[in-house]
Amino acid sequence: MKKTELIYENDSYCAEFEATVLSCIENDGRYDVVLDRTAFFPEGGGQAADKGTIDGILVLDVQVNDGVVIHTVESVCPIGKKVTGKIDWQTRFTRMQRHSGEHILSGTVHSLFGYNNVGFHMSETGMKIDFDGPLTQPDIDRVEKEVNFAVWKNLKVTAFYPTDEEIKNIEYRSKLDNIENLRLVEIEGVDCCACCAPHVARTGEVGLVKIIDSMPVKGGIRLTVLAGYEALCDYSMLNTLNKQLMKTLSVTREAVSNAAKRQTELIDTLRHEKGELSNRLAWRELSVVKVNNSAYAFSENSSYDELIYCANKLADEGVETSLLFSKNDDDGYIYLISSRERDVREIVKRLNTTFNGRGGGKPNYAQGRVVCDSTEKLKSFAENCLNE
Repeated sequence: MKKTELIYENDSYCAEFEATVLSCIENDGRYDVVLDRTAFFPEGGGQAADKGTIDGILVLDVQVNDGVVIHTVESVCPIGKKVTGKIDWQTRFTRMQRHSGEHILSGTVHSLFGYNNVGFHMSETGMKIDFDGPLTQPDIDRVEKEVNFAVWKNLKVTAFYPTDEEIKNIEYRSKLDNIENLRLVEIEGVDCCACCAPHVARTGEVGLVKIIDSMPVKGGIRLTVLAGYEALCDYSMLNTLNKQLMKTLSVTREAVSNAAKRQTELIDTLRHEKGELSNRLAWRELSVVKVNNSAYAFSENSSYDELIYCANKLADEGVETSLLFSKNDDDGYIYLISSRERDVREIVKRLNTTFNGRGGGKPNYAQGRVVCDSTEKLKSFAENCLNE
């Protein structure tokens, strides 16, 4: 079949076009439609396919196979019919902002540090770009500034097909073995890269590029990046959250971070003090029964941390082995068994088997939970174990 005329290659801003249906083949309840020309960008190069409609029929997917663009739609498009395609312009332009922003960023990283873009993925929430070398946070800050300077200069962005002779004298990223029908996207003074996607006409349309995260990947780095409208939305969200924190903390815009840090430190201090008081209260209310040089005890609604505290207090008083239980609901008890001399794992095994329990631990320490409707049954179990 004749290759599809790609309108978007020469006019990224074409949002509505007319075309003729060349074929329409049913495929698992959907229809694969080929037009003689299209403005729909097919999935490729890390970018998803355009969204939109053909004669009002929703386009579900767009793929390209050997130069032929296949539009997957919901219903039949009669062969030979003149149809009108409409691109979801907001989605298209957002992706143009992203992709042009990525070229500016990749070109800047390559120019400053010599690193190559070795991975690129554009999702519905931004971009992830992999480079084959590391960047420090000061490096990232420098890159971000240089990228946005290039955006604000409103530089010309040109897509073109160089001749075989011209290619020999052009330095461009993403060198390809096959240079037939090579399409280059050049950003004046910043970058030149092989690319098949639609781009903005001037860098000013990108608006803003923001690097929001980074992580090391295989000796290099992965940057998470927002551009254009998405970067504005992200800033708006963060600004709203910051204003809420300003109101909550009763501080100025610039003081939010330090105020939040102080609040976190205060919470940590109060949490520690609360834990200490809870431990002391659990110890005071613990009902301890000593058996030989060991002991068992019961409490109400104690936590594992509180039982650990009590077990350590008993050990400090010379108790060899402790079996501690706390009733925390209608039919369940949590338990903690500890010993400085005895391997408690056999006790745990018997306890779990007898009372349908679950838990375990180390030779000298274990914790878990049992199901039992009677404190007396657990007392009898503890007495027997500690008397052996």
